[in-house]
Amino acid sequence: MTSPAPVDSVLHAIGRTPVLRLRKIVPPNSADVVVKLEYFNPTGSYKDRMALAMIEGAEKRGTLRKGMRVVEYTGGSTGSSLAMVCAIKGYPFHPLSSDAFAQEKLDTMRAFGADLEIVPSDGGKVTPALFDRFKARIAELMKDPNTFWTDQFNNRDALDGYANIGHELAEQIGHVDAYVGAVGSAGMLVGVSRALKAAGSKARIIALEPSQSPSLTTGKGGPHRVEGTAAGFWPPHLTEDFYDEVRVIDENDGKAMARRVAKEEGVFAGTSSGVNLFAALGLARELGPAKV
Repeated sequence: MTSPAPVDSVLHAIGRTPVLRLRKIVPPNSADVVVKLEYFNPTGSYKDRMALAMIEGAEKRGTLRKGMRVVEYTGGSTGSSLAMVCAIKGYPFHPLSSDAFAQEKLDTMRAFGADLEIVPSDGGKVTPALFDRFKARIAELMKDPNTFWTDQFNNRDALDGYANIGHELAEQIGHVDAYVGAVGSAGMLVGVSRALKAAGSKARIIALEPSQSPSLTTGKGGPHRVEGTAAGFWPPHLTEDFYDEVRVIDENDGKAMARRVAKEEGVFAGTSSGVNLFAALGLARELGPAKV
């Protein structure tokens, strides 16, 4: 087998991640469940795709120029990705995060040289009020004209970055009957949906949220611990053209599934991935054999 050629930048190592068909945790007489191993990206997250797309999109438009500072509020995965991209490209990065998020993610941002600012949470929980504090602090930082806010919840470049997941899936496995994704900014779900539809797929697109913060299904957010999801407001990226249904999953089921898939399939992933898998297994039972 031919090995890949060397790349000139870690940015060129983003994407083209492998796909795994799960064998042990999928119940009998169910659809195939296939997962994209996005932890093969440089920071271990699909957010690398979005970070690169947002930074390079701004560079092309001239809204981000040499010497400017980049800011964003983040649970840590987006921040780690942006910190990595900014480190390589030479932009100072000032992320806002919180004690509600994993210490490992906070440490990762700092390791890439980010000037991390911590905004206190409400008892270590992710709440709508925390996001209000984030937005207020971003508004203060943006008073400096030498500042560029990536604004992941509204930045359309993010969709282009995430669309590559859909393009790769179409090439790697072809037919897809359903696709599930936990929603934070909804950029990943919508980007993949757009790409699958462009490839002619009729896949059912299902957005997920933790039952502890069902803002999409009830309009009311709440405290939860599924990092990167459920900001407590309807994400602007999530429009009716690109999803079919929203389902709620208990975060404790997501945590248990994350532990199970590690022990039984050797896939090491976090709670939001566990939420995805819990939903996917349920959907696989509904769809039945010969579906994906």
